Amino acid sequence: MAASSPKKTSTQNFMEIAEVHDGVIILKDGSLRAVLLVSSINFALKSEEEKDGIIYSFQNFLNYLSFDIQVLIRSRRLDLKDYLVKMNEVAGKQKNELLRAQTEDYIAFINSLLEVANIMDKQFYVVIPFYPPMAQTTGKMINKVKGNKQNQPTSMSAEEFEGNRLQLIQRVDVISGHLSSMGLRCASLDTQELIELFYQSYNPETAQYQRLTDIKNITNNVIHSGSTRDKGTEELEI
Repeated sequence: MAASSPKKTSTQNFMEIAEVHDGVIILKDGSLRAVLLVSSINFALKSEEEKDGIIYSFQNFLNYLSFDIQVLIRSRRLDLKDYLVKMNEVAGKQKNELLRAQTEDYIAFINSLLEVANIMDKQFYVVIPFYPPMAQTTGKMINKVKGNKQNQPTSMSAEEFEGNRLQLIQRVDVISGHLSSMGLRCASLDTQELIELFYQSYNPETAQYQRLTDIKNITNNVIHSGSTRDKGTEELEI
């Protein structure tokens, strides 16, 4: 008797992320995450009075927190491909010969600089969680508790998701207010930006030359390994 071939396991089974929906990351345990992109400030260039104000605001921020947050600092090589494409378009439309030559020289300088220098770009994120109370669920959110060997995603209704999302957004607004008091600018990542963040994190080399398509062009919401479901069928399994 021939030995049976080993069962193939999807990469998705090893990820805690079940879905990204409406700018919210939904984990397989039913908890939600929002991600804030936060600007930086040059603390060393501030006056002593400004430094004291920032430290005091940060102290108040830490004292306010009643839940965990994650601060993520991401370094990656600076990608100026889109910028250079736009500059080439500007040079091509330039009617003044002198300005066109200067623009082309500038483009050549940027290209030569990128070849000899490894210019890094740092981005700062704050990850904000929300854990729906298990006691208030209707029984749908019981599929994955700690120790679920199948690692199957949790299910929740659209109404449950929207209620949980609104409570998460309230946390995001409060965190944004505290960070703004320190002179930091915040922007909440939408669905496309969240997917691109994970795509670039898990595929750093591929992401440099292969861009992620717009999510509006993606028709299949969920990939089911070995499934024979109809393509037109949609599920809210998260």
